[in-house]
Order: sequence, then structure tokens, then C-alpha cells
Amino acid sequence: MKTILVCVAGITPQIITETLYYYIIEKKPPIWIDEINVLTTSAGKEVIINSLLKKESAIFYKFLSDYNISRQKIKFNENSVIQLGGDSYIKDISTDIDSAIIGNEIVNFIKNLTIDKNTRIICSIAGGRKTMSVYLSLGLQLYGREQDILSHTLVSSDFESTQDFFYVPPVPKNIEIKDKNGKIIKIINTKDAKIVCSEIIFVRLRNFLNIKDELFYDDLVNIVQKKVDYCGTKLISIDLKNRALLLGNKKVILKPIEICIYNLFLSNKKKCEQEFCGDCTDCYMSLNEMRSQELYANLLEFYKFIYTENSGQYERLKESLKKDGKGDDFFSQNISKINKTLKQHLNPFEFAVYKISKIGKYNKRYGIYVDKKNILS
Repeated sequence: MKTILVCVAGITPQIITETLYYYIIEKKPPIWIDEINVLTTSAGKEVIINSLLKKESAIFYKFLSDYNISRQKIKFNENSVIQLGGDSYIKDISTDIDSAIIGNEIVNFIKNLTIDKNTRIICSIAGGRKTMSVYLSLGLQLYGREQDILSHTLVSSDFESTQDFFYVPPVPKNIEIKDKNGKIIKIINTKDAKIVCSEIIFVRLRNFLNIKDELFYDDLVNIVQKKVDYCGTKLISIDLKNRALLLGNKKVILKPIEICIYNLFLSNKKKCEQEFCGDCTDCYMSLNEMRSQELYANLLEFYKFIYTENSGQYERLKESLKKDGKGDDFFSQNISKINKTLKQHLNPFEFAVYKISKIGKYNKRYGIYVDKKNILS
């Protein structure tokens, strides 16, 4: 699996090589870094390139030489240093507009980077403005996968304050600490330096949200919040006798067969052995699975709450379910009618939770997104 290190950085490029050093040299077992991407401002880009990449004697190449690593082993060049701000010339993040533009770019960068399932990304939040670190963290929370890592690099206090320390070299060397007037006030040795990357546990929302559209960050956050709110707090119950769906604080009346079919999906979800629904779709059913005799029997049981067994309506449904070929059209057409009625009575976020959803490209399966803990008996 290809591992990509993503750093946010300003005018202190040390954080890039310090993080690289930790993962491929210090960490046990090491994690090999195949590629580095740095997100920065225009001012940061100039400093990073000049310090790490511009000359043959630049720090990144010295690091590779010190540890006998071929240049072809790690992809990191001037194109890897990405200036945020798009067409806007943002030298530093000093306004709300700067923050919004850069935040949107960082989040979308992470989204695009996580499309490839055969990659792992390590996001280092130790450098750059705090605003950049926050957006990188949020981007990974929205789009991060199980294999991705959120990391913060910590360096011994004496060494984090000097511009001459970039990593722990294999051969120790002295570094002079000077005051603002250039007077040497202390000499430290790299053998005493400690670099640690603290890996931060974070909530992964990618599968739960399943948002594919290109959205500006503010709009994305609003959608996420509303989706979380509706999934977390909205209760659902059914009054079969009165053909009523009670969705949160709303009441939707369906036709008798529609309310019974909707109840089939809720009953199937409640039977699922998974304790927490999340992005689980084990309870979803294909049209073929809906044609089972067991499911027909359950449908008739629900129908008895509305019509007695001796009624003409009950007998007609019972006979129709016995006919060959009853199934695909019967269920798909009623699912469409149910969703059409729900859409008329619910706002878009409620509809996303309570509609009968379908997944899969070919063998489509159907179910309801709501968490089973919100289904009232």
C-alpha cells in the first residue's frame, strides 16, 4: 500500500523532515513514506523549496544521503509543495476570506487524495497556521478511511526553537543557540534530540455521510450537522391500524399496503444482529429476497391490523401473493409510491433518513437508513 505524508507548513519547513525522520527511521516498526505533499501559503512555499529542495545541498537531499536512501524512493519535489489560495495570492492567513478559501482547498485536497483505495495518508498537523491544522484535521475526519492516520509531531524543547535542526542525523553534531544579537548562549547536541509523532484518534465520518458532491466547506458542514442531527435524534414508529407513519414530530398517512411494506423494512432492521447500524446495510433486501414466503406471511400479518382475515381486501392480497411472478413490480412500484409520499411531507434531510433507499449497481438492495435504536415498538 502506498503511503503519502501530507503536511501543513508555513515558514518553518523543519516539521516536514522531522515527521519524515520519525516514520521511516525512529518509529518501530517503521512506516515507509512513498510520497510527500505539503500544503502552504505563497510565503511558505518559497521558504520550503529554498530550504529543502532548491540545491543539491538542500536539507531533504542531505537527509536521504545521511540515511542512504535513494532519491527515487520518496517522491518529493517542487511540484509537491502546493500553494493554497487558488487564483488568490494569499501570503498569509489574515482574514476570514483567506481562512475560508484555504479551508475549502485543504478539505477538497484530502477528499481527492482518499479516492484511491490502495493508499494510506498520514496527515501531520504540527506545522503552519493553526487554522490550516484545524482544516486538515476536519478534512481527515470527513473523508479519512480506516488506514489513514492523523499525527502531531513533538520535538525536544531545545531543538524546536532552533532553525538549524531538521532531523536527528546518524552522526551527532553540535548546534549553537544564539540570542537576537547573534551571541551564543547555549550549545546543544543532536544526540539529545527526541522526535515523537503522537497519533491522534479521530471519528471517521466518510461512510456515514456518503457525500459525493463538490461542496464548499461551509455548505458541507451544514449538511453534515443536519444529517447527524436527524440520524441521532429522530424517532420513528408505525400506527398500522390508522395507516400512519410517525416520523419525529411529523405524521404521514400511507395506503394500507404501503404502510405494511414500510413496516417490513423496519421489522427486518430490528431483527439485525448488529448492535449499532452506522453504515451497516446487512438488513437491506433485494427484490428477489422480498419474494420469500416468510416475508409474504409477515406482510399478511401486518395487513390484518388494518383488515380482518375475513375481509375481501385481505383475501385479495392473499391470493395475489400466491400468483407466480408477484414480486419485483409489486414491491418496486410500492416503494416508489411510498418515497413519493414521504418526499411531499418531509424536508430533504428528513427524507434522506426515512425514505426506502437502494444500494448497489446491479443487484439492488433496499432498506431504511434510520438507526434501529430510534425505531419504537
